[in-house]
Amino acid sequence: MSGEHTTNPPMQPIILSMEVDDDDSFESEYRLRIGNQVKYLIISPGTFYRDKLSFPLHGDLKTSLLNRTLAGVKCQWHHTKVDCLELENTQQLTAMVFEAVSHSILPITLPSSATMIVKVARFGWEIPRIEQETRAYQLLEGYGLAPRFLAHVHENGRIVGFLLEKIEGRSASLRDLSFCKTALKKLHELGLVHGDVNRYNFLVTEEGVKLLDFEHLRENASPESMSKELESLRAELVDESGRGGGFIHYIGSRFTRGSP
Repeated sequence: MSGEHTTNPPMQPIILSMEVDDDDSFESEYRLRIGNQVKYLIISPGTFYRDKLSFPLHGDLKTSLLNRTLAGVKCQWHHTKVDCLELENTQQLTAMVFEAVSHSILPITLPSSATMIVKVARFGWEIPRIEQETRAYQLLEGYGLAPRFLAHVHENGRIVGFLLEKIEGRSASLRDLSFCKTALKKLHELGLVHGDVNRYNFLVTEEGVKLLDFEHLRENASPESMSKELESLRAELVDESGRGGGFIHYIGSRFTRGSP
């Protein structure tokens, strides 16, 4: 995502995100930057040959404009909001997650070269996932169990994501079982179940174990679900199948619906 602020931003559309159906059986969706605004383009099946869908911004087409309110994150608990177009993508991690360098608009002091983690919903069907995690970070604020929540990210005023501090560390393994159990029990003491305790969602740092990826977090969890989650932890720390790792693995320049 390009984010340099200029007095007269370029009006040539820039593709920020796209979801292209391999079989061209469903609509293809595009998220575009045009000047200082973000617009959405939907292309009906059969409009282009599959190879043309990678850059569908040329040619004469029958088009229609639809002005409607897009869904946004309702849980707006943090005092800081950052425009997504002011965030320069320095490394793509997953379809929804990228790294960006810290900048002066944040009211907190970070080293000028500090890296932040940005997670955004590119399309409407991803908003519930961002909503869930935003709520999770609100519940975990001040407990030291997760990376620090720095700001909401908005697009034309609509909240679509968030900023997190980037913490250096490594994914957990079986040798970290006791530390991971301690972190998970602290989460359970808050009445919360993580919902996805794979080894990549435990980050082992100098400050202890931090939890990541709260898309499946559940509030007011039952003792039975907490016990079941703890019992599954050992097997999850052994599993090296590669699932999870939302802030670790870059999985290519194109993504299909359902990618992490």
